[in-house]
Order: sequence, then structure tokens, then C-alpha cells
Amino acid sequence: MSPTRGRLESVLAIGFALAFLAWTRLLHSAALTGLDQALHPPDIGSRSAVGQVAEALALVTHPVAVLIGTTVLGLVSYKNRMRRLSLALGVAALGIPLQQVIAWRLDRPAPASFFADSISALGGAYPAGHVTATTLGAWVLVTLARAHRRGSSRVLVGTVVGYTVVCLAAAGQWVMGLATASDVVGGFLLGATVANTALWAGGIDSIVAAWARRGLPRGSTGKRAALIYNPTKFDDLSLLRRRVEADVLNAGWLPTLWLETSPDDPGREMTRRALDAGVDLVMVAGGDGTVRAVSAELAEAAAPPPMALIPAGTGNLLARNLAVPLDTDQALQLALHGQPRPIDVVHCRHDGGAQRFVVMAGVGLDARIMGDVDEHLKRVIRSGAYALAAVHNAFPAPFTATVTLDDGEPTQQQAVMALVGNVGTITGGIALFPDAQPDDGYVDLLLANPDRVTDWARLGAQSLTGQYTGQNVKGFTFAQARRITIETVEPVAFELDGDTTEPTRTLRATVEPGALRVVAPARSAPTR
Repeated sequence: MSPTRGRLESVLAIGFALAFLAWTRLLHSAALTGLDQALHPPDIGSRSAVGQVAEALALVTHPVAVLIGTTVLGLVSYKNRMRRLSLALGVAALGIPLQQVIAWRLDRPAPASFFADSISALGGAYPAGHVTATTLGAWVLVTLARAHRRGSSRVLVGTVVGYTVVCLAAAGQWVMGLATASDVVGGFLLGATVANTALWAGGIDSIVAAWARRGLPRGSTGKRAALIYNPTKFDDLSLLRRRVEADVLNAGWLPTLWLETSPDDPGREMTRRALDAGVDLVMVAGGDGTVRAVSAELAEAAAPPPMALIPAGTGNLLARNLAVPLDTDQALQLALHGQPRPIDVVHCRHDGGAQRFVVMAGVGLDARIMGDVDEHLKRVIRSGAYALAAVHNAFPAPFTATVTLDDGEPTQQQAVMALVGNVGTITGGIALFPDAQPDDGYVDLLLANPDRVTDWARLGAQSLTGQYTGQNVKGFTFAQARRITIETVEPVAFELDGDTTEPTRTLRATVEPGALRVVAPARSAPTR
């Protein structure tokens, strides 16, 4: 969130909050009695045409309906990797129960009305619940239009429609005699307070700020990016395109080269096409498999452009270890305005050939877990699918591994898993290699052969609580080297960055220091 944006939203939120408190104080001092008497609603019957229309409108704009709708939209936004928007919608949704608590505490009785038995009459009169809810609903409508990169005309229409509904809801409550003029104003002030607080908390640009900064950049950077994306990772590709094109245009970049992966090619040919086009940046929107394929091609090229991550998978392990935001909008801003940093790539030889990886490779248990993960289930419960696969492999059979570090003497031991890592943190925020850094020129090794299931639990607990050092867990052996060779008697299940391949008896991993440049924040702790 930019400082200007944060100041604007915080000022608006505090300003409306102070106005609400001042208005409430005036109400309790009876200073607003004259206003309510002067704006006394007309006497209409519950069966009159006006009364029936007003009651129908009150049902449609009921706070419970707005609360449910806002919550659902927040969950959908989170699924679409709009995490700032999801946070803002969550804060906005809390405004409706907050209004109920305030109304209960103030306990201002509703005026006498023919509609006293209506479901819309439940709760205290001040602040007016329907007005608070529709104010928040109008904010949601406008904010969604902007967050989905709709055109300015649609945003304007949404603004007009949203606040017309607010006015109609306020008029309906007043006509029905369920709220006085002062109750209506209080409801609007509370809704505006919560709406701007939501903008502030989520870092979402308000319509006021957007209009203040409207217009395209004065000049062009002359730069062009390619976006290599996995279409299976996005429920709404048109939304992704709008978000990317809007940010690229506002940054002064040339139109993006869009390259879609396929089931047969997770990104290799697409990367070569991006290199042939001479782009200045390769953005990757996909999971760990897509990131590995693109990284490997870039590491092989002479003087390749930097890579930027738009996390869209379940693990997003490289992004987490580099502290790249998981929110798509924040990741795009970092991609277009951030600075690249060099990271290591690991060249890996195995029975099936030679490949590169940037996260981790392993033989044994982890590869079997990766192979047993149900892809359809992973789309529904995400990282929970890995936990279910782990349960299915709770009692793995050990294998004999001969390990050689650099030019040292080979050593032999039993293991259920041998994991080679370029970074330290895996799914669930577990730091398997506490000292691993993606740019330290070393590759890390973990050999696991615990005696009991509780040893795994102890490893996970210490990792999550920050007590884990990589040296104090029984059944686990750790090492660092520039070259690691693992040999087994029989072929063992094998995986690279979460993608399983044919079993192997030999794994030779050699670090290639600084072979890839990735746009990332300044060095910090991994995103857990």
C-alpha cells in the first residue's frame, strides 16, 4: 500500500468515525429532536402501495442479506488470489454485526409504526441498520468493479447505482417509520467509517483516490514483459488478463506477450519464445512445476532477463521462500517495480536424464506422497491433499542410501527419505532446512529415518514454533555441500519441485551459484 493511499483512507476512516461519535453525542443530548420532528414521516398503512414497495425493498437490503453476500464475495476473492480485497471485504462484513452491537448498547427505541411487526424492524433504531448495510454494500459494489479492473464507465455506473440504493433504503426506512432522520444519518456515518477502515486495512484504492490519480503515465519505459501462465490455475482468465494489462499500462510498459502452457509442456517452449521475442521480464503465473520449467530454461540461456513470480499454485514454494506476495495485485506491482536478485539453481542428474530445479528434489517418502496427491482434491482443499497423501504413506519402507558430499568419502545409511533443497521452507511453513538460503552457493541435504511417527511430529512442532535448528531431532541427518550424490540399490520414487518422475537409483545434485535472477523483496524471512 502506498503512503498516499494509506493516509487518504486513514483520514477518511478517522473523519467519519469522529463524525459518527459527534452525531451520536448530539442525539443523546436531544439536540437532534427538532430535526426529527421537522422531518416526520408520512402516515402510510402497511397495505398501501408505497408501504408494500418500501417493505419489499427493506427485505432485499436487509443487513443479513448484505452480510452473507459480502462474506461470499470475500471468500471468492481469496480463491482468486485477491487477498487484499478479501481482507477488505472481511472487515466490511464485520461492520454489520458491529452495528447490531452498537444498536443493542444504545438501545434507542424505534418510532411507533404500522410496520413494527416486520422482520425489518428487529433491533435498535440507531444507527439505522439497513442504511449501514447498504452503505457497505455500495462500497463493495464499487470496490469490486475497481478491483476487477472494470472500465471507468462501469465504475461510475456502479457508484451511481450503489448509492441510489442507499438513498432508497434510507427513504424506505424513514417512510415506514422504522427510523428517524437522525437514525438514518447515523447509519450512513457508521457505514462510511467501516468502509474506509476496510479500504485502509486491505490497502484497496478507493474511488476517491482513483479519480484523484486517474490518467495514464506521461511516458513509456519501452519495456515489455512476457507472461507464461498455466490456465488450469485460474478460474477466471479474463480477470487475470484485465489485472495484468491494467498494471502494465499504468507502469508505462508495452503490451504483454501472453504465453499459455499446455499439459505436455509446463513452460519450456514458452520460455524460449519469450527469449526469442527479446522481452525485458518473464512473469510466471502458475504452480511450482511451471516455475521450475521456466527457471530451467532461463538458467540455460545466455544473459536471460529476470523472472518474476505471480503465485498461482498450491505450494508456491519459491515465492514463499523469497517473500514474494501471494496476492496477485501485490505480486504484479513487485514484478513491474521491484529489483531482481540472483539465486542459485541446482543441476540434477538422475537415471532419467538431467534437469534443473530451484526448490527441492527428493527420493523416497516425499516422492511417494507427491505421487499419491489427488489433483482434483488439491484444487478443493489445497495443501490438505498433501496431508491425506502423507497419511496413506505413514509407514514407509526404508532403503539403503550411499551419500557423497563434494569430494568426501561415501557413507552408507538407511533412510525412508532423502531430500535435497535449494531453499528451506516447504508447504505449511515448515522450515526443513533452517540455514538454507537460495543464494548461498550450497545445496542442503536431509536424510530421514525416524524410529517412530512421533519423531515426525516433533520435527513439525519444532519447525512451526521456531525451536528447530536442523540438529536436534532424532532420526534426521543434515548436511550442506556444493555437490551431493545419492545412490541406492534399487530404484526409489523420485520428485523434482513436486513433480514426480520415473524412480531412480542415482541422484547427483550440483549447485549453480547465481544462475537465475528473480524479482523479489529485500531479503527477509519466508512467507509462512
